[in-house]
Amino acid sequence: MNKVQILNKIARDLGQLQITAVQGAGFVTVDNLVISTVDAQIQTPMGGIDGSVSPFLGMGIASPGQLKLKGAAGQNTLAAIFTSALRMQVLALMAGFANDIVIEAGDTTAQLAYIRGHADLLGMGQ
Repeated sequence: MNKVQILNKIARDLGQLQITAVQGAGFVTVDNLVISTVDAQIQTPMGGIDGSVSPFLGMGIASPGQLKLKGAAGQNTLAAIFTSALRMQVLALMAGFANDIVIEAGDTTAQLAYIRGHADLLGMGQ
């Protein structure tokens, strides 16, 4: 799985857009929002062969996992999370990958939205 590479690319792309992104171990922070990855919950072999065993044995039904965008503390609605054009630009950049996107409340693990990845990019995500 290439979770680290996808997060690295998101951080680089944000930098090219002059958006300050701070990269940590397994996440990227932008304007108090946290971008991270969530593994797909499809069991093998339906979800493909475990990449740690053999990354060359096919992609199964192409379950690339998900990107998660979590609001900051107190941001528990979509309206509270997407308060600026910069934050919408972050979402647009995340949507350029094959991954599904989960938007999560800031104070809990409540899922506020689930946006499906692009069907033409299956297998290209993490």
